[in-house]
Amino acid sequence: MKSIRQSRRARRGDSHSGAHSSGTHHERWLVSYADLLTLLFALFVILYAAADHDRARAIAQAVATEFGDTTRSASAGSPGGRGVLPGTDRLISARQALDRAFASNEALRSRAHIRTTERGIVVSLAEAGFFAPGEAALREDAVALVDSLADALQSSDAPLRVEGHTDSLPISNARFPSNWELSAGRASAVLARLAARGIPSSRLSVAGYAGERPIADNATAEGRALNRRVDLVILRSND
Repeated sequence: MKSIRQSRRARRGDSHSGAHSSGTHHERWLVSYADLLTLLFALFVILYAAADHDRARAIAQAVATEFGDTTRSASAGSPGGRGVLPGTDRLISARQALDRAFASNEALRSRAHIRTTERGIVVSLAEAGFFAPGEAALREDAVALVDSLADALQSSDAPLRVEGHTDSLPISNARFPSNWELSAGRASAVLARLAARGIPSSRLSVAGYAGERPIADNATAEGRALNRRVDLVILRSND
């Protein structure tokens, strides 16, 4: 009798053990599911960051801090663009240098402003602060401001495109038969000063757009004043 009871207990024990083991196997799908959610989260974080440069910079810094700069070290060794987006690292350093230049120069802050676009960092130089009406030569008091921008960008290797813009009102005089020549002439004047200050010519390019790319309404005097500008574009890529 005793051996029969022991045999029954043994079978019951095996039955419970098998049920427990089976339950453990059935819950293993949770591990794969958790891994999938983690990968999806990482994907959407990257897509979200890619929509905005400033956001990408903050996320890249957070990741570098979390992983002890492992991410930064790995990206630094890759050719071409680096960071979360192509060219992000060099744009970060260029923006930091420009921010320091603006912070220390009140005249620069009042005559120019910075914005970030999909192409890169854009420093807009207002006509009123840098050129006389209808003229392409830099004002004498504006030369030092362009020099400070050139100095801030010396350490960067990012390509720079100088783009001239006017408003929609036509111009016609002995020197500039149209806004195309005026916009290109102003952009060339800024480019020449950047080159004279030490920016390698291999990094520089120039374009004149006349009034074809306004950033404000040409129907108002205020809008036309904003459209008359030279944009210094620190490009994200070499394209």
